[in-house]
Amino acid sequence: MTKNIYCEALGCPKNDVDISHIQGTLLKLHHNIVSQPEMADTIIINTCSFIEAASKESIQRILELSEYKQTGHCQKLIVAGCLVERYSTDIQSALPEVDFFLGTGGLDHIQSAIEIDNQDDKLFTPSPKKAHTFRHQAPRLFPKDQKTAYIRIAEGCSLHCTYCIIPKLRGPYQSVPIEYILNDFNHCLNADIKEIILVAQDTASYGKDLQHSNMTLSRLLIQLAEKIESLNCKTRIRILYMNPQHIDDTLIQTIKRYTSICPYVDMPIQHACDDILKTMNRPYTKTDLYRLIEKMRSNIPNIALRTSLLVGFPGEKENQFQELIDFVQDIQFDHLGVFDYSDSDDLASHHIKDHVDDMEKEARHHELMTCQADISYQRQQRYVGQVLDVLTEELSDDDPPLREGRTVFQAPEIDGLTLIAGHKVEQGKIYPVRITQAMHYDLLGEIM
Repeated sequence: MTKNIYCEALGCPKNDVDISHIQGTLLKLHHNIVSQPEMADTIIINTCSFIEAASKESIQRILELSEYKQTGHCQKLIVAGCLVERYSTDIQSALPEVDFFLGTGGLDHIQSAIEIDNQDDKLFTPSPKKAHTFRHQAPRLFPKDQKTAYIRIAEGCSLHCTYCIIPKLRGPYQSVPIEYILNDFNHCLNADIKEIILVAQDTASYGKDLQHSNMTLSRLLIQLAEKIESLNCKTRIRILYMNPQHIDDTLIQTIKRYTSICPYVDMPIQHACDDILKTMNRPYTKTDLYRLIEKMRSNIPNIALRTSLLVGFPGEKENQFQELIDFVQDIQFDHLGVFDYSDSDDLASHHIKDHVDDMEKEARHHELMTCQADISYQRQQRYVGQVLDVLTEELSDDDPPLREGRTVFQAPEIDGLTLIAGHKVEQGKIYPVRITQAMHYDLLGEIM
């Protein structure tokens, strides 16, 4: 029986990839995908539980969507993903509103969860490794107006940073075989996707786990970029989540060589104090970071650097936090995100002494972001007067509305926007835009 199904993803872009595969599978099974939860017979939500705030957001959204079982047409609510994997022993009793729970390796049970009623077992948490197989076999759905898509090039993580739950939720690092990535990539090109973003827990580790293979992220990028060049299309490639210890000279030269690869490196360093990095189990030092960043900037002068930092890690002293501030002021990152350390008793870092209290974490967060705001404003000024290619997206909330877009230096949702005034500009196209003004995070420009 055909169902009207609403799907929603929370958390990182890797969950968006899962949802697109779920939607493609449902269409293949002749179900309908609807855009609003009030229209749905079945609601599916793919959750995140990376930190406490993400778990709370997931639970709150589950409860909100469960109300459509009283106010809408919804007859079944299915919860999938990391929240289920992390709290599988307690989640059924905590959320009686939910009809089925699917862990990160349970997505291949989606058909039975939707179509079969009155099952005794409503929790499916097989090995997270099974997610690998599901995505290889499941088709993907791209909305008609979508021009940005994510490709997941690996599952899981084997680094075991002391503050991170991902290896437990997603299993060890598993590179996706290149033939599946190429198939996904060609599907994106055929769908006229303009920006393809490679994601994994650490994209720069790609291929290192593949036995009897010389595949690396650099070799993968070369194949993708040369495919774009052979088609002479305007699609561009962006890479997120590259851990610094795996960024080598060959990868830097590959990013430099191909114009279709965004000169943009997202490198979550977490901290810059050697003692904190060691306690985090991050295998590099502040000196390593200085050398790497100098190498990237000397080889790719127009490169944009993004990083993510963690403040209030257990044992972080005021002088160690100040060392991080000094590093940020010295390096001058283009984009920077800050997270407060989120504790849980299933983390190795939970057992480290001298936890930082929440008020101090919040103060450090604020100080670091205030510091970065000034840096960002100064870094943005270099774009004024330049003509940059901008991929156009939705209209803004301004009156009159401006067309939002992104340059190669702006990743979706995490960086600023380029706002385009003047001419009527269509969505989903790449235009040359002259930048007329730079703000702290956004740019303002006009069509050439």
